[in-house]
Amino acid sequence: MRKLDVLVVGGGPAGLVAGWEAALRAPGAAVAVLERDRAVGAPVRCAEGVGAAGIREFLDPEGAPWVSRRITKVIIVAPDDTEVVVGGKDVGYILDRTRFEPVLAELATRAGAEVLLGTEAAGLRRGTEGWEVTVRSPRGEATWLARVVIGADGVESMVGRWAGLETRVAARDMESAAQYVVANVDCDPDAIYIEFSQQWAPGGYAWVFPKGDGIANVGLGITALHADGRTARQYLDDWLAHRYPDGVVTGFTVGGLITALTVKRTVTDGVLLAGDAAHMINPLSGAGIVNGMKAGRLAGRHAARALREGDTSAANLQAYHDEWMGLLGRDHVWYYKMKDAINGLSDESLDKLARTVNAIPEEKRTLGRIFAHALVRNPSLLPAAARFFAPARREESVDAAD
Repeated sequence: MRKLDVLVVGGGPAGLVAGWEAALRAPGAAVAVLERDRAVGAPVRCAEGVGAAGIREFLDPEGAPWVSRRITKVIIVAPDDTEVVVGGKDVGYILDRTRFEPVLAELATRAGAEVLLGTEAAGLRRGTEGWEVTVRSPRGEATWLARVVIGADGVESMVGRWAGLETRVAARDMESAAQYVVANVDCDPDAIYIEFSQQWAPGGYAWVFPKGDGIANVGLGITALHADGRTARQYLDDWLAHRYPDGVVTGFTVGGLITALTVKRTVTDGVLLAGDAAHMINPLSGAGIVNGMKAGRLAGRHAARALREGDTSAANLQAYHDEWMGLLGRDHVWYYKMKDAINGLSDESLDKLARTVNAIPEEKRTLGRIFAHALVRNPSLLPAAARFFAPARREESVDAAD
């Protein structure tokens, strides 16, 4: 039986950073990251957008080969095609994840972690010395022993379930998403576009994230409870025909997007959940890449600490959960309320909101000012908006959705 100090399940941004951090913080520890696909970063299942400040906590994006595009503005599109431009010098970047995640894998490897491709966890059970993990790879099936397991296995996470943690998602907090890579797209290559519309993306929103001149990730997410029975891809086909009738589809992906709050328990004895596996996604924007990396960093750090202290109990690992909630988890409660408020607005109200916001000079537009100004000019929005203005008003901006 192979014995490990830390076994990370999932080789996405959260898992690779967790392995990187654990190996850095616990020199000489046996750390391994399992990735079931044959390559890290592929297939791409997101729009690849990240906020500038967040990504710089880990890597310098300027001139990096894993950056497809630098973004300097966000354009919010109303159902009647009214555009609201929210600009800034340093909004974010569109990544090329097929190049970005191999960089994270290299950093994890240099720190001392082993990254294993085409290898997956197929089961987890408590043993007398830690967690016994059933591992499947091209070489066959084996049982490994791990003192700490970090579950970074995405929205379909099984590690949490195997460990007895509640990770189920209510239907109202799960979006079905579809995305195309589209050529011949007429858009500002330095901006991301976000469109809220009950007609085109009920219970979610549509997006355009440019990857180059005339090429963009074009997608949308819908909530089944708000939809009319059509699939996300059918909604996307209709919206694409409306928005970019001459667009040429060169690739596509479909999947699920969690817009819930962080799970109530992200730890148990010898187990931590990180990233999408713990619902650590901005519930308003869907941003998950940098969130996952921040969670992975915390998970790796606390796993290493627990090993040094010789205490991998849930009580000791609870510090990880508490630190995450202080970092971003409690902010997500506010964003969740904002999401509910926006979903409660009709397309007519969204059109009115956009026209009102355009009265604010572009250089003064922030998220807080946009909603405060809209409330003053449109008292009819108060019932919906009160749900997220109940806490203290805030001036935070939402990271680019990924």
